[in-house]
Amino acid sequence: MVNTKFDSCVSFHINNNAFFGRFVRLDNVINTILSKHQYPKVVSSVLAESIALAALLASTLKYEGLFTLQTKSNGPINMIVIDISSDGTIRASASYDEQRIENAKKLRKTEDEHEEAPHYLGQGYLAFTVDQGGTDKMYQGVVEIQGKTLSECALRYFKQSEQIDTALKLYVKEPEYPEDKWQSAGILLQKLPNEGGTEINEDEVKDSWEEAVIFLESLQPQEIFDSNLSSEVLLHRLYHSHQLSVSHNKDYKFGCRCNREKLRTILSNMSEKEIDSLSEKGKITAECSFCGEKYSFEKGELIKQ
Repeated sequence: MVNTKFDSCVSFHINNNAFFGRFVRLDNVINTILSKHQYPKVVSSVLAESIALAALLASTLKYEGLFTLQTKSNGPINMIVIDISSDGTIRASASYDEQRIENAKKLRKTEDEHEEAPHYLGQGYLAFTVDQGGTDKMYQGVVEIQGKTLSECALRYFKQSEQIDTALKLYVKEPEYPEDKWQSAGILLQKLPNEGGTEINEDEVKDSWEEAVIFLESLQPQEIFDSNLSSEVLLHRLYHSHQLSVSHNKDYKFGCRCNREKLRTILSNMSEKEIDSLSEKGKITAECSFCGEKYSFEKGELIKQ
């Protein structure tokens, strides 16, 4: 079935299954997430691009649980957290210093230009975590934030840790007019390991890989964000002569796992002194950093007798 909508991922194989890829396009889920916050434009842009990256990375893994992409750094945007559950539910948030963002723009004189994500993230790390419940089912990959683009940062991880030939490109479209929406997307291509005992021509594989990467790099934002073009059509334009096969992978939606009872349990485990320090006029009020939901508790219902 042809996929004509965004907020989804398709899988594809080319060159007789020698290379496989993922193609993600997002819009409603991005706008729902950003509507929960009042982020400056550059923060929204970095977060939207990071969500596309997280969706791509999560789509390459088989897991039942939670995939998390997190950055922690010393830049104006000092933290990003994105959760993607195995059913495609996404939530995300960012921490930032607005004055430092303005200073960063002035320093580079980029007030009216798009600045790549690493400029605002600064020095730090990018971590990917898969939690399937229990420490024995936990996986984490970490890489320093180094590179001119967010794509380059992620590619360093594949080069250093996974040692898999990988091509990756991310896209962000900012709204130009009030009625416009945020959109982000990404495409990833990887070379599959050779099956043991299979005879292959290494030169042919190398040439095919280089050609496939060139085609991937040729995909333009105006194509990828054209709602009249399905993901399948775009992939066919790129790889119709490369034994292309395409299948639907996953749909995405916004969702938050916060709830009143979970938060009450956490607060109840604090000491009375800690509860007193957090309370104001006998109440503790907390707001979820992902969805903005506010919870209020009477101090008396939290202190264990």
